[in-house]
Amino acid sequence: MTVLLGVAHGSKDPASQEVVEGLLARAVALRPGLVARAAYVDNAPPSVRRALAELVAEGVRDVAVVPLLLTPASHSKTDLAGSVQAARLDHPGLRVRYGRPLGPHPVLVDVLARRLQEAGASPEDPVVLVAGGALDPDANAQVAATARLLWEGRTFPSVDVAFASTTGPTVAEALTRLRTLGHRRVSLARYFLGPGFLPRLVARQAASVEGVDVVVSEPLGVSDGLAGLLLGRYEEAVVGDLRMNCDVCLYRTPFPGRESAVGAPQEPHTHPEDSA
Repeated sequence: MTVLLGVAHGSKDPASQEVVEGLLARAVALRPGLVARAAYVDNAPPSVRRALAELVAEGVRDVAVVPLLLTPASHSKTDLAGSVQAARLDHPGLRVRYGRPLGPHPVLVDVLARRLQEAGASPEDPVVLVAGGALDPDANAQVAATARLLWEGRTFPSVDVAFASTTGPTVAEALTRLRTLGHRRVSLARYFLGPGFLPRLVARQAASVEGVDVVVSEPLGVSDGLAGLLLGRYEEAVVGDLRMNCDVCLYRTPFPGRESAVGAPQEPHTHPEDSA
């Protein structure tokens, strides 16, 4: 059987890695006999390079690398893609397949809605969906698509988008806009897999805006739905049916101010564990 290597961003907060491990454990529970391991782009061990080397040392010859990421940004398009290519060169006897990120997907939208409900959001609240933010316009556009899907078929008067860093609008800008429109209560959905620096930053950013009561939901966390989505991405990688949309990829489309990224080489991210 092909080993599943789930790769997340990694955080200095151990609770973030606990969510990753929990999600992989849930996937194994749903698929008895599956072997699943975790690796991280940064901030936590093991690195992708180290994890693959350890699997090879154990005699593994077939691995499916699945990005435990919510959008198709540079970590999946460049960092992990580069790591997969490097592994193929470093370990000629190892077959490495590469999957696509988790989002956007209806399962993620349903979990977002559930987390909002658990936090006490009202169906009449305007919602702000907050993600980490990326240099890649395509990745940010996928967050906007997720916001639209969260609005469809529900009673929220609106679902706006904000980002914790890198791009705008900021959390403060989104909340200030809604306050200006006369809203005094807003629900904020944190579009992150687990806890960590950015999710905490989002909560602080929301609390800093005066004149509006903000209900903040928990990150996505672990569920059977997310584990099932992960298994679906794994199956795609194994059978080679990825259906990835690259039409507006940062590395193919010359976006204004980002033209130099077109055709840029795929390089693995520099993980502290690999620089020693």
